[in-house]
Amino acid sequence: MKKVSLIILMVGVGFSLFAQSGKLSEDKRKEFEAQKVAFFTQEMDLTPEEATKFWPLYNEMQQKIRVENDKIRDLTCRKDKKEVPEVTEQQALKNLEIMLSAEQAVRDIKKEYIEKLTKALSAKKVWMMIEAEQKFHHQLWKKMGKYPAPAQK
Repeated sequence: MKKVSLIILMVGVGFSLFAQSGKLSEDKRKEFEAQKVAFFTQEMDLTPEEATKFWPLYNEMQQKIRVENDKIRDLTCRKDKKEVPEVTEQQALKNLEIMLSAEQAVRDIKKEYIEKLTKALSAKKVWMMIEAEQKFHHQLWKKMGKYPAPAQK
């Protein structure tokens, strides 16, 4: 119980650090990453042996995914829209091709690393990783106040 409370506290502190500034300093980023490691390790119930197999693969996968997501972000998140000329039909088609290519690359990366991870860990642990990622991101967005409220029926 103490272990769970400590991890929840660490994640909460990490969320507040992230929420305070849009950009993380290197020290804050390292602290945030350490809290992410603690959260995933707890959620996935990783043994020390499993963790030594899991984290290098997971970090490698995340780095490759980040590269592809940056391609999409570069197309869609322009700082100053006033200085950007209107997109032509030809440029829009090119942007769509780049976006779809990057999205496909992310799917391919995930497939590749899920195969690698299931060789290092059980499929159940890999599934727990997927659930931990969703839970972690949900909590992060909620803490930052940017998570959409559930639709009311």
